[in-house]
Amino acid sequence: MKTLKRFLPAVAAAVAVAITATAAQAFPDAAARVDQQVRPNFGGLVTPPLKPRWRPDRWTPDRYRWGRRQPGWTDDYPPNGEWRRDRKSITVDCGDPYAGPTPISDALRSLVDNGILYIRSRGGVCRETVIVEYPVIIAAEGASIFDPAPATAPATISAPEGAPCIRIAGGVRGVELRDLVLTSEKGGRSACIESWGGDVALVRTSVTYWGDAAAVYASGGKLILRESSIDAYTWNAAVIAESSVVDISRTRITGEETGLDITPAAGESRIDQAGIMARATSGSAGNGILVRGLRSGSGTLSIRNTAISGWRNGLHLDRGAQVDVSRSRFLRTTVGVVSDGQLRFIESAIGSRDVGIYVAGGSAFIHRNRIHDWSRRAIWVEQGATADVEHNWVYYGGDCWVQQWDRGTYCVRASSLPATLRDESQFSSSSRPWWEADAYDRGYSRDGTPGFLAPVPPPAAVAPPKRWRSRPARK
Repeated sequence: MKTLKRFLPAVAAAVAVAITATAAQAFPDAAARVDQQVRPNFGGLVTPPLKPRWRPDRWTPDRYRWGRRQPGWTDDYPPNGEWRRDRKSITVDCGDPYAGPTPISDALRSLVDNGILYIRSRGGVCRETVIVEYPVIIAAEGASIFDPAPATAPATISAPEGAPCIRIAGGVRGVELRDLVLTSEKGGRSACIESWGGDVALVRTSVTYWGDAAAVYASGGKLILRESSIDAYTWNAAVIAESSVVDISRTRITGEETGLDITPAAGESRIDQAGIMARATSGSAGNGILVRGLRSGSGTLSIRNTAISGWRNGLHLDRGAQVDVSRSRFLRTTVGVVSDGQLRFIESAIGSRDVGIYVAGGSAFIHRNRIHDWSRRAIWVEQGATADVEHNWVYYGGDCWVQQWDRGTYCVRASSLPATLRDESQFSSSSRPWWEADAYDRGYSRDGTPGFLAPVPPPAAVAPPKRWRSRPARK
């Protein structure tokens, strides 16, 4: 009996170690073990334990009373005490001390539909929440070559503490923000840009946001980003587009927890020649692009020539999502792609520390890709999921002939990996615009098309050395 009692702790410890080893093998990272009782295989990556999704309160302009006198207004401001929408263009000087507390919002009340409002900086900053109720263009006025140095500063709109930079009323179609700098240093629970059911475009516009919400929030309508930069210091997504059509091109988005949280509406959404980067100081960042699906009317998201770098999961497809990825590059990820929807992934490159592509459910079409730096599996397809896998090159540091490879994956020595696939210097440089950098389109053409490879033969057998026995000397 004493011997049995002595062995019981040892047996219990051995069982615990075995269970821990089994769980560690089933999950690609430690955070995934949170969901192991619900889904014992990659559960935390398919349904990650995210915080409750933040959404702003729907805003309507009826809460505001325009035309009332406010502190700081002169006798002639607003003009004649009334607002007439008869101006095609207006110029607002943010450096004018007599312009009133909300010069941009007030000037917008005098513009006709599709009018243009120019913002002249003169070294000053417009500190207000801009209220937009009609389709307009808000643009920075170009500085003259003869103006003094302060006049060449960019036109900047800074949000008050706990308030958004720009609020767009519901259903407003055609709001364009051009050549502006938007900052929100203490955003709190307010996004920098909020839009409900409208069409909003950011062209050559820079957004810098500190707060607990998203830098840009769009619900419904259309969101367009062109040659712009979004830099979000928040634990939420940098950009949230909910039931919207998204068109992002030549744009850089930097975040800490999630880069893009997109629910594509019916239609064609696209991301082309963009960069979705995790901030180096963010630690274990979440998803670079999180795509959610709709039960009815879900649209397709097309991602091309895009670099996604530094995230735990580079691309995450929720159930019902439809995503088409081509000529793109994933760098420094733990799992390159996690898919529970419909995935088409072709002619791209993935650098992942654990798994390249994990197909948890749905269907996937995976052709002509390069996968490197993985440690567990290059492509992992769960039972019940369907995947068409062909002509994918997986770069392996060991001998390719030692282990078996799944159909459609071809082992290539790691020394054959093109050096350009690990080069991130063009993405971190601030001396040139982001959209001049190429994610992988030109590199893919230069490196060639992955195709069928003959199996690598095992090394030639070497005969063991002969053993010589010393013979006793003859007498």
